Amino acid sequence: MSKKTYLICLLSCWVFSTFAQGLRFHQGQFKIVQFTDLHFQQDNPASKQATECIKEIISSEKPDLIVVTGDIVYSTPGKTAMQTVLNIFKEEKKPFCMLFGNHDPEQGTPLDTLYDMMQKAPYSVMPERQGKLFDYSLPVKSEDGTKTEMVIYGMDTHDYSKTKGVGIYQEFYPEQVTWYRNTSAGYTEKNNGKPLPAISFMHYPLPEYNYAMTDPDVIMSGTRMERGCSSALNAGMFDAMKQCGDMMAVFCGHDHDNDCSMMYYGVLLSYGRFSGGNTEYNHLRNGARIIVLKEGEHRFDTWIHERGGQIMNKTSYPESYVKDNWKVRKGTR
Repeated sequence: MSKKTYLICLLSCWVFSTFAQGLRFHQGQFKIVQFTDLHFQQDNPASKQATECIKEIISSEKPDLIVVTGDIVYSTPGKTAMQTVLNIFKEEKKPFCMLFGNHDPEQGTPLDTLYDMMQKAPYSVMPERQGKLFDYSLPVKSEDGTKTEMVIYGMDTHDYSKTKGVGIYQEFYPEQVTWYRNTSAGYTEKNNGKPLPAISFMHYPLPEYNYAMTDPDVIMSGTRMERGCSSALNAGMFDAMKQCGDMMAVFCGHDHDNDCSMMYYGVLLSYGRFSGGNTEYNHLRNGARIIVLKEGEHRFDTWIHERGGQIMNKTSYPESYVKDNWKVRKGTR
């Protein structure tokens, strides 16, 4: 083995060893880039817009973690398109995780095969699959690695409803709500009974997104150009989040013409920005959502980064979404 080859192997071992130790804060912050709805089609020139978006924003933002929230592949065979997408993230050399959307199962490759491809890919931080379950949690450690500071949940929203006459999309299964409750309780117990701050990612929105959209008292930031396409039935995942007391925010995709964020009962319900090319409908320039978590704090900053460099809708949770106390305000603004 040449000296150069040995050094490359040593570096690779160090990189993967670092990932095995878990995700960590750096200088008090942990930055996430959320890409969503790539709708990547193998050999379609329109998908170059998606790959250029990914490379440009990763280069600019230099995230600690990349999260892709579904509808990743949009051509058959799905494993071929998926491998092309995974090769892009391999080149970027950044930790990443992925979730499925409603279109990923339609591309001729079983989801367990696609999950295993994603989980085994270089720089993936996804845990090994537990049977047919695709939900997982990722602890984010303190900078010194001595304790868990926050938790990131990846939740599988499935595809189409198995119950006739109750809408298009499948609600969460009861066992998923139970899994979240139990997982959250486990983190709380290890944290001396205090819930750890958490955020979650999923493909299509919770029904509460539409409740928030129609509530005139809800503070909203960003663009809403279509109704939220959620499941018609409500499985109680949002209720579980409130009762567990850990969830700061939910981030989804699916609705290509929405990138808004809304505070609903103390939980930020937020869309990513469509990241794909012209292989599916879109009326917002493609880009990504950025989330910057704060170590030791129950807060984060977030904004939209458009391809081309424009930064939009920069807000902070919770202060940007809470009405001030007008009684103590000094004068008018």
